[in-house]
Amino acid sequence: MSPKLLGEQYQIDKETCLSWTVEKCPAQEACPIKMDMEGYIRAIAEGKFKEALDITREVTAFPATLGRVCHHPCEEKCKRDMIEEPVAIRELKRFAADYELRNMAEKPTPYPRAREEKVAIIGSGPAGLTAALDLVKQGYGVTVFEASPVAGGMLAKTIPDFMLPKEIVEIEVGRIAQLGVEIKTNTPVGKDLTLDDLWKQGYKAIFLATGMPGSLSLKITGVDLVGVHTALPILESAKLGERVELGEKVTVIGGGNVAIDVARTVLRWGVKEVNVTCLESRAEMPAFEWEILRAVDEGVKIHCSLAPQRFRAGDGKKVAGVDFKRVEATWLDTEGRIRWSLREGPGAEYSMDTDSVIIAIGQATNLSYLGDSGLDISNRGTISVDPYTLATNRPGIFAGGDVVKGAGTVVESIAHGHEAAISIDRYLNGKDIKEGRGAEAVRRVVTGEDKTPRVMSPRERQAVFTLPVGRRIRSFEEVELGFTEEEAIAEAERCLKCKTCDLCIAAFGCIALIWEPNEALATKSPQIDLDVCIGCEFCPQICPYESLIKVKGMVK
Repeated sequence: MSPKLLGEQYQIDKETCLSWTVEKCPAQEACPIKMDMEGYIRAIAEGKFKEALDITREVTAFPATLGRVCHHPCEEKCKRDMIEEPVAIRELKRFAADYELRNMAEKPTPYPRAREEKVAIIGSGPAGLTAALDLVKQGYGVTVFEASPVAGGMLAKTIPDFMLPKEIVEIEVGRIAQLGVEIKTNTPVGKDLTLDDLWKQGYKAIFLATGMPGSLSLKITGVDLVGVHTALPILESAKLGERVELGEKVTVIGGGNVAIDVARTVLRWGVKEVNVTCLESRAEMPAFEWEILRAVDEGVKIHCSLAPQRFRAGDGKKVAGVDFKRVEATWLDTEGRIRWSLREGPGAEYSMDTDSVIIAIGQATNLSYLGDSGLDISNRGTISVDPYTLATNRPGIFAGGDVVKGAGTVVESIAHGHEAAISIDRYLNGKDIKEGRGAEAVRRVVTGEDKTPRVMSPRERQAVFTLPVGRRIRSFEEVELGFTEEEAIAEAERCLKCKTCDLCIAAFGCIALIWEPNEALATKSPQIDLDVCIGCEFCPQICPYESLIKVKGMVK
């Protein structure tokens, strides 16, 4: 029986439908730089790979880098995760970037110089280079001063090649230079070139983005023994292609990402046994879970809830072992530092023999280059700034990245670079750098963040293939292999398009559903063609948005 005979018509419940759609997809809101991942994923699904890359470059000059090392908080908010698994957002970003690398992109055209003012950036990590490129786009002259022989900060110096090949960093940093950013390597600021010298050279603003280049050590007996190392110098040696002799058995102390990186690194030097020890329980380890699992697959042994008490000497002044006490509990204090209590009584002591120790318990700033600049420094040894504008206590000087927030992630440093560029531009134009920025300006997702289609066939997430374990630990080859075109398109097609409402047509294709404009959604929405509809009344039952409803009344 047709709907006409029933005197009923199917329509769109706009309010319900809008509870699914959102102004910004939840995954985008979770991104520190608010990348339009729905946009670039849709472009990949349509085979528009160059368009996808252009979308990522609207907010970052490091798409290939982020496609490899971003901690992808976006995936935790991806609505696909309510059905089976989140979309592989990071891997799709890498695919778009690698597609250009494989197809030999043309050299970009530099941005024209339109402003007289010059800006100095100290440090060439992701925060510094992001701010530099943002300012060059606006016509400023920008010079980046880097103390090391290579630009890129920790991207270039410490992230292992098996995670981020040095060639990727060189290409992305090189493109930033081609766009008009002047990068001076082997040019430390401090002794021979002070901040005051930069003012005298005509720079009108300075951004400090020097990161945390130092490794923290332990204050326990035996820390000065031969064979006790800190993590960052080990990683820097590996990045330079050099090898440190460590013996056959190595103990890494620390539970964070740097500890896992250094453990996986020394395995590739031929160390036969690598033990990672940490204060935290296995569930509380601060390292990313996927990196811990990779390390375990490669043969790294994890020992949790252990606090080192002293390093034991063997022959002469060479370390031979580590004595621990078992940890009862750990917690973070009000400043975010880890604290712990030790177990007492039988079984509380634990010892481990070793040929070398690598301490990976955290990083430290090196602010000696500031001299008597008068900048406020926090009790953590970081530069104190306004949390929203990144302004220091000295006019014209801004700071961001790890040197402000402590050791963090690449994408968080990129976000700081963007904010610093906004502040510097406003400062140089005599505008209020605080306007519209602060807790009250935090973006929010509209109602519907927790909504998900109630009828949706699961689509398996595309696996990211990796090198076989046996091959991995024999070299520094990149472990993850990336998507093929077919895999990338298939994965991109899993996106639920949170900002639109066309899924019912795409998923079910009912011949009675037709497109009609819907101003409330600023898109087209499905309606019922009563001349085709057979009155089965099945569509409102299967509508993934629960928005197709049956309305009583006469049908013309």
